[in-house]
This record gives sequence, structure tokens and C-alpha cells, in this order.
Amino acid sequence: MSTPYVRRVSALERYSLVLNRLYRYHVDGILEGEGEVDAKQLQQAVTRAAAANTAIRVRFRGLLVWSRWVDSGIAPQVHLLPLSDWDGSSENGADFLRQRLDERGGGPIADVLVVPCRDGKTRIVFRTLHAAIDGRGFLHWVSEVCRAMRDEPLQGSDSRLTDLDIQARYADEIPEEPAAEPTACIPVLQPAAKDQRGELDFIWRRVMIDHSVAQLLPRSAIFLAEWARKQQAGPVGFTIPVDYRGLRTDEMGIGNLTGYVRLTVPEGATTRQLMVQLGQRLKAKADCRQFPGIKMLFWLPVWYMLRQLKKKVDDVLHEVSPALPTGGIVSMGQVNADTYSFPGFKAGMLYGIPGAVGKLNVVFLNYPDFTVISFSVPASYNHDGQLDALTAAYVNHFQASGITS
Repeated sequence: MSTPYVRRVSALERYSLVLNRLYRYHVDGILEGEGEVDAKQLQQAVTRAAAANTAIRVRFRGLLVWSRWVDSGIAPQVHLLPLSDWDGSSENGADFLRQRLDERGGGPIADVLVVPCRDGKTRIVFRTLHAAIDGRGFLHWVSEVCRAMRDEPLQGSDSRLTDLDIQARYADEIPEEPAAEPTACIPVLQPAAKDQRGELDFIWRRVMIDHSVAQLLPRSAIFLAEWARKQQAGPVGFTIPVDYRGLRTDEMGIGNLTGYVRLTVPEGATTRQLMVQLGQRLKAKADCRQFPGIKMLFWLPVWYMLRQLKKKVDDVLHEVSPALPTGGIVSMGQVNADTYSFPGFKAGMLYGIPGAVGKLNVVFLNYPDFTVISFSVPASYNHDGQLDALTAAYVNHFQASGITS
């Protein structure tokens, strides 16, 4: 008899629970295509995929440093929604996306929504709690469900690794650096005045470029840095997630196996300079460097951290300070739509909704003949259409560039 799946909750995952209670901190993605999807058949596939990847069935258990993700034996549930006017390019018309997955009381960390839409598309929304899963784990999960729908063998995963486990492996290989205050980075967009911001809300936009773009991560960083400096002068820096799978470990875990590095974008930076900078930081294993004092999070109750964060979140999100960089840029790599097709459903694309955190988040996936990019910001950064202007200019820039992989 196999040992039940149990994985400790890492310190970063505990803080992700705080962010989720502050607003909604998910890894959500939309599988868009044509065809009718039988919700009962999809539920059977989800159940089969979950049995092979039990980390998707976990529930939160325990307190403080003793917290664990424990297999409940219950697969994520599939929900068929009524016919919708939603076009899949923003939060508009999709109030169901505002529902928050909540681990309290043993709540699930994932579910699946089938949304038939009036534009002729079927959109399957895979929702997952970021505290229990990361972007690469999400892609694995969606792929497994689609394999199950095609009745193919599943890859499966039973990894119990956490980000802290990986970081501990490489702790002795990280060079010592003098402690330094993080740079106070300017935002890409200008927010509404403080008395006009209202309740905290995040919005997102999905755009497309009709070709694959080479080195889109550094090119996006340069474009966004130049846009930011149109608003005000100052340093620009982006958080770049680093997937540990295949780089620091051979295990295919669903949980949070991600490190982070800061990409600094000087004025006049070139793509080559930024790629060299990233390469140097990866070589120095900067992605494995733990945040100062992160292990203290094991000993702080989530409710207490939330209370402390609420006091300062408005200033953190809207002021130039060392607390948050200019934004985050996430490359989900090269994918193919056929990976997500199954009998009765022809996939057009899978794309992500960036996590509702920080001043700006950008997530993109490169397909063989197009690129899909999603942007997310607090609503206060679009009070005068700033995000819409930015995304339009971004598409025009890369569409006209003709830069292909």
C-alpha cells in the first residue's frame, strides 16, 4: 500500500495564502477552442488525472510550521456554466472568475469551469490556488487532463519537493553578497489619486501577436521600461520566475518549485545585455537565494500577516518603494495547441490570467505561429485607460517588428 501524499507547506506558500485572502491569488488559465465539451466526461478525465497527480487533490492541514498539504482523495470538480457573452479577453463578463478558492475549512485547491460562449467558442477555465501550485505545475495539470480526455497514458507525479528543499540543496553554492536595500523601482503606469482608488481590484487583458517572437522576455522588459520612463524617471526592475524543474531538479512536481531573480533594466539596455544579466544570475544560483527572514513566516499566523499587510498594501501597490519592483514577467515557454485538443474539442490556445499581485504582471506563451500575452494590474492603474493604451502599443510594437523565433 502506497504512503498517502503529504507535502509540507513552504514559507513562500504560507505567504501566498495571505495574498489570497487579501484579494485572490490564483494560477488560472483558459483553454479556448471549438466544440462541445461533455462536463460528465470531462469530470471523469479530471478524476483520472487527479488520481495520477495527487498533489492536485490536497487540502490544507495543520498550524504554523506544522502545516501540510494532505491528499483528500477528492478530485477537483467540473462545473458547467450557462451560455455566456464573455469573449475571454478580459475580466469583463466573467463574474465567475471573481470566486476565490479558499483553503480554510478544507476547501479544494483547484476546480474546472466549462463556459460555452455566444461567440462560438468553448472556454474551459482551470482555476488553481497559487499557494499549492505554480505555473509549470499548472501546465502539467492541464496537459494531464487533456491526455485523459484522449485516453492516453498519463505522466503522473508524486513529488513532495518544495521550493525550500531545492534552495537548501544549493545553499552552499550561492556566493556571499553584502546585504543591500532593494532598489525602489518606478511603476510602468501611473495610478489614480489616492482618494479615487476605491476598493482593491485587479483587472487583466489578453492580447495576441500573429507570429512567435524571439527573446520576448527581454524585449518585453525593455519595452515596458521605456514606457515607464515616459511617466517618470527612475530605476526599473522586474521579477522573473525561474522554474526549478529540469534546472535544479529532475522531479516533475505540481507544487511551487519556483525561484525568483530580479532583472534590472538600465536606460538603453539591449536584449543581449539583459540575457547576459539573467545568465549570470542563474549561474550564481541567485534563484535559490532565500528571502531574508523568510523562515519566520512559519511562525506567524496567516491572519496576523494579513492584518499587517492590510495596513500598508495601498502604499506598497501605488508608491515608489523598495517593497515591490516595477512588475513581473513570466515566460511559460513554447507550446502547441494540439497538446490541448481532444475528441470533440479543437483547442485554439491556452493562456494564463496573471496572478493578482504587484503593480503589473505579464504572462506569455509562444505558439509556433502566434504569441498570446496577458497583462494584469490593480484597477487603479487603468482609471483613465492606461492599461488599455499600454497593451495596444505593445501589440503594435511587436506586430510591426516582425521579429520571429
